[in-house]
Amino acid sequence: MSGSVGEFFGGSGRRIRDGVWGDVPIDRAARMLLETHALSRLKGMRQLGFTAQAFPNARHTRFDHSVGVYHLTRLTLKRIIDCGAYLEYRDVQGALAAALLHDAARYPYAQAVESIALPGITPVQELSRRLIEDSQVADVLSEEWDLEPHNVFRLIARDQGAEPHSLTPTEHLVRDILFGALNTNGLDCFIRDARGAKIPCVMLDAETLIQAIKIVGHENRAILAVEEGAAGSLQSLVFCRYLMHYNVYGHHALRIPTVMFMRAVQDAIQAGGVNPEKLASQDDAGALAMVRDSAGPESSSAALTRRLADRRPYHRALEFDERHPSYASLIRLREDASWRRRVEEAWCHYLTRYHKGTAGPFDILIDLPRKNRFTMCLRLIRPASLPWEHSLTDWQSLSGMGEEDMIRFHSPLHRIHIVTATGDLAASVRRHAEELFTIAEEVG
Repeated sequence: MSGSVGEFFGGSGRRIRDGVWGDVPIDRAARMLLETHALSRLKGMRQLGFTAQAFPNARHTRFDHSVGVYHLTRLTLKRIIDCGAYLEYRDVQGALAAALLHDAARYPYAQAVESIALPGITPVQELSRRLIEDSQVADVLSEEWDLEPHNVFRLIARDQGAEPHSLTPTEHLVRDILFGALNTNGLDCFIRDARGAKIPCVMLDAETLIQAIKIVGHENRAILAVEEGAAGSLQSLVFCRYLMHYNVYGHHALRIPTVMFMRAVQDAIQAGGVNPEKLASQDDAGALAMVRDSAGPESSSAALTRRLADRRPYHRALEFDERHPSYASLIRLREDASWRRRVEEAWCHYLTRYHKGTAGPFDILIDLPRKNRFTMCLRLIRPASLPWEHSLTDWQSLSGMGEEDMIRFHSPLHRIHIVTATGDLAASVRRHAEELFTIAEEVG
């Protein structure tokens, strides 16, 4: 470890008392970044959005999460250096700045707003670039961290899974720490969200997993791997991810208000009442107020946000996963928000016109799961491997579960929800589901 890096990991006298990780050392540079408007905004944004309506203790914020990712990234970097890898002080600083900033440009109620596929909505990646390169954050990175803002942005840029061009080996490694093989972002999410939601079956020791990390050479790259003795921690991570998606992230009590707010925002944007970029600068309370006040009191946006404020969520009519025969015809709507709304309105019109139910134009909503691939790419080191075996092994060799097995295992997590404004309408949707699915296939 170089002298400057060693002094860095010696710790600062200042601490943030975190509810999950305890005292987290924070130096002057990190404190100055946390005090920017961009990161202060995260204090008003709950990590799990509307989940607190079902899990009252899940009130932790994206600010809390950013501090947690910073802490786990710091532990990981220290572990890598302790194992003999060489990192410059600037590499460490860049990784920690990226850890703090990885969520700074997210929309309020991101699970809802970022699912709206509409032209004109600025992608989160572009918002993140502007925030890091053209705001108060850029000044702090330059003056307090001695970092080039664009280089920090390169560490967190995520555009449909694509990486920026010409990354250095160290930048590849940092991206693996934050979003890839180890994913300190996910580690903090799973543990913090599980505690907030009181899911007792989630038992994951992130610090033990980090202490088992090694850096190994593979295909001309330095990659993260863990010792074979940590296989149990790796299995806990895989199962923890499954449990959290099944019990929390896909829970109808979160998904129903999320799709209600998504439709409210979509209608407000398409009516011209809400500017997406102004929405992106709000916290949760500001976003709700902006959408509510964007149109008349009888508008869909006002009605839906009033119901959210009064805690009167829609009713669950149908719920099914990708094994259902009509799943494919509905999941395609995920790529076009206007198309999805046309199907919703067509269903409402059909039930009302043929006296099979009473529905206004936004009384039936379709909640579609996001694209998620539940792979495990962290390698294991097998010191006692046989001569014809490789010392590095993967999740499939450890668990016996191939790609097809993992897809089948996780298929219940990709559930579509059909929700309605009233219980009677939910019953009507269930009775006439096959007719509605046929209409969905015909609406262009």
